[in-house]
Amino acid sequence: MKYRLPIFITVLVVTAVFLFWIQPMLYSVKPDPNMPSCDKVRQCLKAEYLWPPKMQYCPAILAPLTVRKRAIDNKWGYSMDYEKCSTEQIIAPRFDVAEKFGNNGLAKVKDGDKWGYINLKGEDVIPPLFDEVGDFHYGLAPVKSNGKWGYVNTSGQVTIPLGFEAVSGGWRDGLSAVRAGGKWGYIDAKGETVIAPEFDRATEFVNGLAKVETGGKWGAVDTHGKVIIPLDFDVLLSTADPGLLLVARNRKYGYFDAKGVEIIPPNMIKPVQVRRDGSGAIQINLNEFALVPEGGNLWSDTVHLGGWFYHNATNEKMRFDENGKAQIWRKGEWFYINKQGKLIPESAQS
Repeated sequence: MKYRLPIFITVLVVTAVFLFWIQPMLYSVKPDPNMPSCDKVRQCLKAEYLWPPKMQYCPAILAPLTVRKRAIDNKWGYSMDYEKCSTEQIIAPRFDVAEKFGNNGLAKVKDGDKWGYINLKGEDVIPPLFDEVGDFHYGLAPVKSNGKWGYVNTSGQVTIPLGFEAVSGGWRDGLSAVRAGGKWGYIDAKGETVIAPEFDRATEFVNGLAKVETGGKWGAVDTHGKVIIPLDFDVLLSTADPGLLLVARNRKYGYFDAKGVEIIPPNMIKPVQVRRDGSGAIQINLNEFALVPEGGNLWSDTVHLGGWFYHNATNEKMRFDENGKAQIWRKGEWFYINKQGKLIPESAQS
């Protein structure tokens, strides 16, 4: 009996705290589909700092709705910019430059000649200490001080020391391009070197490949630094098909796939369209010249003109001569395709 009263009082206190303090906060951040737009924005702003878990839709709402506004004294602050909310101030103008908020609730701002990041309450999450800053990708942002670049996380901790001459800023396939000693290489999110800096230029990874250049010649490497396409081309370009790349050497064009297989040798006087069909097979649009017609016989004597044609590297070899005319390899000899679709032996053209 002697413990019942203290227990009862404890229960009452806990219940009161929940009903009068915690519960109102919880319910105040629940979305209401009928709530006016301005109230939704206010609620999101409050939810960001109120009680976990945060409302997941808030960053998506706040990022486009909070935009910079110029004040009379040429300082920047933030206000809502949605319907009747546009005059409501969120953060007082005090910055020389202010950028839009990202989905992580942070915005780049410049105070004097230094950059930092603020949150939606106007607090300096990362104080303005840097000469230049970039956008956050996968929780990391590039920052520059005293001529050197590194990376910080959303808490402002320098996770990758500022020791690089330049950085790409992105983290495609988990790697960032960095320049050290005048050469480009790649590091991972821990700052560890994955591909040694040995290239004159380097791009971000796309679908597991990055275009790199040395001595004016381009090629491609994979995420382990293995050369997939030799650094032997004047031009290396992506195409609409992420698995195909256009190359050029001495103003002659060809194609490679993402595995480094040469689809068309670089001897075309101009590029042709290349694509994959639904099964992944390579098709080539040669316009007036043709290889093997769609659905046609690989070894037929007549090749239809125009349209899309399959290229089977195992059974068919093709090339373009110095005049840009298409040739097909048949039974140990190169043949031209005439305008009637007939195959003419190369020897007959000389």
